[in-house]
Amino acid sequence: MKLSKRLSRTYAVVSLAARVYLGYKLISVRQKHFGLRQKKANRQRLRHHTWSANHFYDTAVQRQGLLIKLGQIIGSRPDLIPDEYIDVLSRLQDDVPPRTFKVIRRVIERELKRPLAELFDDFEETPIASASLAQVHRARLKPTASEPEGRVVAVKVQYPGIEEIVDNDLQNVRFLLR
Repeated sequence: MKLSKRLSRTYAVVSLAARVYLGYKLISVRQKHFGLRQKKANRQRLRHHTWSANHFYDTAVQRQGLLIKLGQIIGSRPDLIPDEYIDVLSRLQDDVPPRTFKVIRRVIERELKRPLAELFDDFEETPIASASLAQVHRARLKPTASEPEGRVVAVKVQYPGIEEIVDNDLQNVRFLLR
């Protein structure tokens, strides 16, 4: 991954974390030093939860990789995380926007070194699932002597460039843990 892309990705994550943190800190400072009442502070926190969750979701969907995984983990922990986050981030469990079929077709044909039409009798362009690292399409293989109808299969396609994205995310995590 190019340095400029890595820096852009790192900046997006760090700036999101800073805005989330500073939003909560500002509410606490207003409450402690400027007389913000508890009831109003609680309302502001709820609004900030919603704002933060939506911005995390948007950043995760745009930047992909481990951000989606982290969002999935956060969105599945109602025992630890405010409801506003759960409501938004739980969508990352099964509602990650898929890549276009044009992109998926290119990946398959590049990996298998043959046109899609030579491999499959039918290939559904709309995925049956899309997640953080890949998406899955229903397809029917070309008929063979043992399977004259052609076998129905699930084709899982890893997103192009996802390895570099995950590698960059892991480098950032290692840096933060130093």
